[in-house]
Amino acid sequence: MRVAFALAGLGGLNAHGAGFLDTARTWGVTPDLVTASSGQILVLSAWLQGHDLRDQLISSDRARDPASQLRTLVFGYPGVFRPAYAEALARFAAWPDWRDGPFNVLADRLLPAQQYVPVRSEADFMQAAETLNGTAIGVVFNTYDPETGTGHLYGNDAARALLPAEKSIPNAHAAKAQRSAAKRDLRYASDISAERAIRPITPEAIKAALWLSLYGFTKLPDGQMDGAYHRACIVSELHGFDRVFAVRPLAQGWRGQAPANWFEVQDWTTEMWFSVGYKAEVDALKRINDLIAAGVITDPKYKSVELVEIQPETPAGYFNYFVERGEVYENAVTATELKFKELGLVKPGT
Repeated sequence: MRVAFALAGLGGLNAHGAGFLDTARTWGVTPDLVTASSGQILVLSAWLQGHDLRDQLISSDRARDPASQLRTLVFGYPGVFRPAYAEALARFAAWPDWRDGPFNVLADRLLPAQQYVPVRSEADFMQAAETLNGTAIGVVFNTYDPETGTGHLYGNDAARALLPAEKSIPNAHAAKAQRSAAKRDLRYASDISAERAIRPITPEAIKAALWLSLYGFTKLPDGQMDGAYHRACIVSELHGFDRVFAVRPLAQGWRGQAPANWFEVQDWTTEMWFSVGYKAEVDALKRINDLIAAGVITDPKYKSVELVEIQPETPAGYFNYFVERGEVYENAVTATELKFKELGLVKPGT
C-alpha cells in the first residue's frame, strides 16, 4: 500500500501536524511521500532528523505565560520574526508620494502591510533544504506568486520519482483555455498533458514558502510567498496513492457557540479562507471515489483513494495564531491514535 501524508501549516497550530508525525513514528507508520505547506515544512524537516517535535515547537516558558500571545505580537518571536518598528519609522521619514492620494499615504504609514521582519538564519534554510533533499521519503511543498496568481511546487528526487510527469487524462479545459484571450486560473488551465513541474528544493525556495503576508510584499524571495495562502493543503497531486492522511489544524465547521464578537468573526473568516481550497481538492477526490464505487467510472487510469482526515474538533481562536500550545499537540496525538485504531493498525510493543 502506497501511503502519503498531506500536512497543512498554519502559524500557532503547527503543533497539530507535529502531534500527528510523532504519533505516526511511534506507531511505525511511514509514508512514501509527504506534502507540506507553510510551517509544516520545518516541522517535517525536524521530524526527518529524528527530533522530538513537542520539545522543538512548544516553549515551556511561553506555555506558562498567559500573556505570551500579546508578548509575541508586540516583541516578535525570537529566532523567527521581529516587529518592523525600524522599517515603520523609515516610512514615516520618507517623502510621501501624494499621487497615491492622502488616504493611502496615511494608511501606508499608520497601517502598513509589513508588520514583522523574518529573522531565521541562512543556515536554518540550508539545513532544512539538505534534510528534505537527503531523505528517501518523497517531499513536496508549495509557494505562491501573488503577481501572476500561480502556485509552484518544490520537491526532492524521491517525489519526482513517485509523482507522474504526464497526466493520465488530457486536460480538455486547458486546451480550450489556451485558445482564449481571457486570463484563467493557471492551476486548472496549466497544460494539456504535462503535470505541474516539481522544482528543486533550495534554501531560497524554503525561505519563500515561509514568507508570511505580515512580512510585506516588497521583498518577496524570487517574487514568491507562503503557498498556504493559495493552497493550504496539497492533496490533488496524491491521487495515485492508496491511502492519504490529510492533516489540517482547522475543525470541520464551527463547533460550539456561534461567533459573537469582532475577534471571533475574524477567526471564522481566517478558518473559512484556509478551508475552502482544501475542501475543493478533497471534494474532487471524493467524487472520483464515489463514481468508481457506483461503477460509473471503470477506466483503470482512475483509482479509489482512501482519505483519512485528522483534524481538531473546535475553532482555533483569534489569539492562538502565534504561539504553539501543548494542548494542540496532545489533541492531535489522541485524534491520530483513534484513527490508527479505526484502520486496524497496531502500535508496536502492544
